[in-house]
Amino acid sequence: MKTLFSIDIDRQIFKDEVISKTVYWQSADFVIDRKVKSNVETITFQTSNDNNSKIDIELVMSKFNQKLNDFKLRQIIEEETKDIRTILYVKAFANNDNFEEYE
Repeated sequence: MKTLFSIDIDRQIFKDEVISKTVYWQSADFVIDRKVKSNVETITFQTSNDNNSKIDIELVMSKFNQKLNDFKLRQIIEEETKDIRTILYVKAFANNDNFEEYE
């Protein structure tokens, strides 16, 4: 294996779910190693030595950071709209139109 680069991520900013989703989307192209020390996760991107194609490391890092921030934003939106979704589910599956009975 040939190490291309590593990224350090603050786990107080990005939760494990966000990091895991981001790593998953990169795992088809790279072997990814994750190590956690304190609140910092180091993610190392590796490729096999027989990979002769030239890899644009800056592009890979840029896409990784973009996905990381995208999943973080999705997490924020999900958390902020949780109560609204719950109300909509209750209303959608209520047996009658008198919604106040279910509050």
